[in-house]
Amino acid sequence: MKKITLLLLFLLSLKALAQKEASYWYFGNNAGIHFLDNGTVQTLTDGQMTTNEGCSSISDELGNLLFYTDGRTVWDRNHIIMPNANYLAGTGLLGDPSSTQSGIIVPKADDPNIYYIFTVDEPHHENAATYPNPFPGPYQDGSTIPASDDGLNNGFNYSIVDLSVTGDNGSIGDVTTRNVHLVTYDDTNIEELKYKCSEKITAVKNAEGTGYWVITHFINKFYAFFIDNNGVNETPVISELAPVITTSGYRRNAIGCLKVSPTGNKLAIAHTQSGTQTGGTESNGMVYLYDFNNSTGVVSNPLLIKENGSPYGVEFSPSGKKLYASYDAANVISGIYQYNLEAADIPGSEIFISDTPQSGTLQLGPNGKIYRAVVASQNLDVINNPEETGAACGYQANAVNLPAGTECFFGLPPFITSYFFASIEVENTCLGEESQFTLLVSNEFDSISWNFGDGSPTSAETIPTHTYTSPGTYNVVATITYAGEDFTFSQNVTIAAIPIANDAPNLTLCDISDDGTENFVLSNNTEIILGDQNPNDYEVTYYDSLENAQNANLPVNPNSFSNSSDPQIIYARVQNKSNTSCYAITSFMVSTIAIPAINAANEERICANSNSYITLSSGITSSQYTYEWSTGETTPVINVNRSGTYAVTLTNENGCKKTQVIMVTPSDVAQIESVDVVDLVDNNTVTVHVTPTGGVNTTYGYSIDMPNGPFQESNFFERVQPGIHTVYVSDVNGCGTVFKQFSVLSIPKFFTPNGDGVHDTWDIIGMNLKFYQNSTIFIYDRYGKLLASIDPKSKGWDGTYNGEPLPSTDYWYVVTLDDGRVVKGHFSMIR
Repeated sequence: MKKITLLLLFLLSLKALAQKEASYWYFGNNAGIHFLDNGTVQTLTDGQMTTNEGCSSISDELGNLLFYTDGRTVWDRNHIIMPNANYLAGTGLLGDPSSTQSGIIVPKADDPNIYYIFTVDEPHHENAATYPNPFPGPYQDGSTIPASDDGLNNGFNYSIVDLSVTGDNGSIGDVTTRNVHLVTYDDTNIEELKYKCSEKITAVKNAEGTGYWVITHFINKFYAFFIDNNGVNETPVISELAPVITTSGYRRNAIGCLKVSPTGNKLAIAHTQSGTQTGGTESNGMVYLYDFNNSTGVVSNPLLIKENGSPYGVEFSPSGKKLYASYDAANVISGIYQYNLEAADIPGSEIFISDTPQSGTLQLGPNGKIYRAVVASQNLDVINNPEETGAACGYQANAVNLPAGTECFFGLPPFITSYFFASIEVENTCLGEESQFTLLVSNEFDSISWNFGDGSPTSAETIPTHTYTSPGTYNVVATITYAGEDFTFSQNVTIAAIPIANDAPNLTLCDISDDGTENFVLSNNTEIILGDQNPNDYEVTYYDSLENAQNANLPVNPNSFSNSSDPQIIYARVQNKSNTSCYAITSFMVSTIAIPAINAANEERICANSNSYITLSSGITSSQYTYEWSTGETTPVINVNRSGTYAVTLTNENGCKKTQVIMVTPSDVAQIESVDVVDLVDNNTVTVHVTPTGGVNTTYGYSIDMPNGPFQESNFFERVQPGIHTVYVSDVNGCGTVFKQFSVLSIPKFFTPNGDGVHDTWDIIGMNLKFYQNSTIFIYDRYGKLLASIDPKSKGWDGTYNGEPLPSTDYWYVVTLDDGRVVKGHFSMIR
């Protein structure tokens, strides 16, 4: 009884595909690689093709090279040009080496000699400008007709290679039908007629296993053509879907790859741009994902994966669970991005895998790895484990080094994606676990034999289990027998030791910010957690929940982690770098410790005019702390008699410290520069002008005739009574009071010389031996007769002239003051 593995409704079978149809790749400038049965890659130097982008190769089911093409010329297995497919001889196919995917090769069911080459031209805007006539050349980039192009946009075509025919030059096989045109446009629309196609093409086996779908895209339609043992059905299944990529931005709107998943149920497309300027370059490209029905050829359910970039290559993992895309540096970081097609939010599952200088084609190989074309180099990058998430996919730059004289450009050969669906799936790959093996193949088989690569007996079970006794990489081989033939699939399986997650100490930090949150360096525990395990073989990642640690999801920054609670549990996952599913978990706590609560003042004053001391305090006196002053003293308080910056550091029993800085600034008495008096008016005012001694920054208080205050902040006084006064200026920081006398003058309006002791003489108030002693005072009668000259130092005028009393009346005065003022007026004498 037949044992059958059925995946995704693959019910019937063509002859079994052993993945070897993709064994030989020819691309770029004479470059080539050969995939050996053990999955390794052998570089080649015998390729005769030079192509900037488009290329395609095909081998037979045993892995023997059959032929390859750049979309215009076809070379046979011996690298001889098939005479009916020689572009330079005028018999070329209608693809273009500058088309992203210029061609793909599809076998005819049940006829090992017949193959179809489907080609897409490069839809050039300069060719379109002269439609329907060919563009005469040269092109703006300097390329010429017919060396670079025939001047026409030839669209989507197919040709037939018959390997049973020998060419007239001895080629093994020749093109027997050339350039059959297939309509992939609206032939009533002149703009679509000018271009006819994009540069995208892919192929996949149909669900029933009776043939293949060849799919291309133009503007907003997918065209799916079916090929079986009856040949090519030239009536496509058309699916009209978003987005609309208009011809107004061609030719660059045409660029980008198209791929169907190996499982046949998904389709991905890269539109390098969606421009509106003919021949222009814009950075608004996008990647879309669709469902594909490989029973009906219908494309559905468009999902925008990423926009506003410049994508070029797309590729699925062998199981179809992961999608990869390559982008140029336009609005996004250039490089490779991964998407999880099992995620609820596929676009949101994006993981940046690796920075690359320029995008190129991504192509799945028969060994289950994805290869990236490194433009203008002698290298290919490799994604070694495309089913793994994130960095575990094992992106390796320059993994394949091409020989001297060969060079890679943008393109790698596309294949029927179903060739890559047969793969070995392994569960439980940690040492000591019972590993389970399944052959994922789209074909039926009669029997199977498993070789686990460690010298143990083979197994004939369909889904065997095996337990390895030592870690290592083993080449697991599944050989199936179908219809008397054996077909072999192999895959390297890494069995990794389960690491040990050693206990780690809790991490504590002083709560400098006083909010229960600090930045912890979790990696300080890495060496302890690893113990004697080699860090080249194991890595430690940190998580804030056990679930995240178990799923390796959302690791936290090991060198700067800010805790969200205090304390908080941190989970450390130790995993084997060669097999990240082999891991162990330990945990530890992070927490903060309170720092001393200093209540010290941050500013003090000291009198510069004295040698007295002031006391500086740390604000806390406790045996729980140690004290360290910037002066070297270690007591809670210190005494200082100098201004300056002083600092005290308190340390608690947990070693947490806090430092308080105390600024001691000098203060000093004032220097009274002047006292400005405005007198002999109704409102006598006084303004006191001072400067600080030594230029210190301080504040003074002011008082008149009251040495102990109260003092006012203002240096300005109003309504000051006439007479001799003293102004007192006091430093508010207690550094002393200075004083100065001043005089406020007043001239009496009358006097009464009647001997009662009150107003018996007329004199100017405010004059004495100190103030205005050199002034002159003259008294006149109404007729201007000088009656008296008064000495400022005397008691004044007694109202007599030559010893005789004068009568009561008004008298006039002229006063000349020391400060130069001359004051005139009159007063009354009343007897």
